Amino acid sequence: MALLPTGPAPAEPVACPDGRTSVEGAGATAPVICDIVAAGRREIAQCGGLDLSRPIEIAINPDLGLHCVGQYHCGENRIELLPPDTYLEGTAMSANSAFATIAPDAYFASIIRHELAHAAMDTMMDCPFEHCLVGQEYVAYTLQIEFLPGPERDAFLAGLPEVTRPVSRDELTPMTLFMAPGIFAQKAWLHFSARPDPCGFLGQVARGTVLLDQDRF
Repeated sequence: MALLPTGPAPAEPVACPDGRTSVEGAGATAPVICDIVAAGRREIAQCGGLDLSRPIEIAINPDLGLHCVGQYHCGENRIELLPPDTYLEGTAMSANSAFATIAPDAYFASIIRHELAHAAMDTMMDCPFEHCLVGQEYVAYTLQIEFLPGPERDAFLAGLPEVTRPVSRDELTPMTLFMAPGIFAQKAWLHFSARPDPCGFLGQVARGTVLLDQDRF
């Protein structure tokens, strides 16, 4: 998979072959995004059983800002992304330097997979608190990393301080998530990969039957 120059964006959204995805403002990259979304739907269903059979809109928004490379809008079935050429130029990497060691096309696909996971959890996670941010991001980051090509995942992990001991749930905190999202992503994937049934555990977190969050007073 290679990203293409966006070119002039068509006036109307492009309907993907899967019949469940539309892409807006992506120009010549729309077919590539369609393929990434189709693969992403299969991947999040394969590990964790995240069901995303409903229609999803993908929109390119250059005004997201470099500190936001992707955003799912809860209840709207809409994902916004930075323009693909932002990833080709490498400028999007500055939004999360932990991913700067992987290829731009792999990073772009991983961002879409991350946001698809959020879209799936929007209707499936049973959260007893006001927010379940840790659980949401645990699942999204884990799937983002799990389905990177092997060399890209190795490059991501090699670019962060090595963790040689088991990662406990207590290390998966909102503070780490907000202050060092790359470290949170690394620890989430390492914690996931050490489970006896990693994808089964991920599905429990995605449904809210296993809680990684705590009530905040």
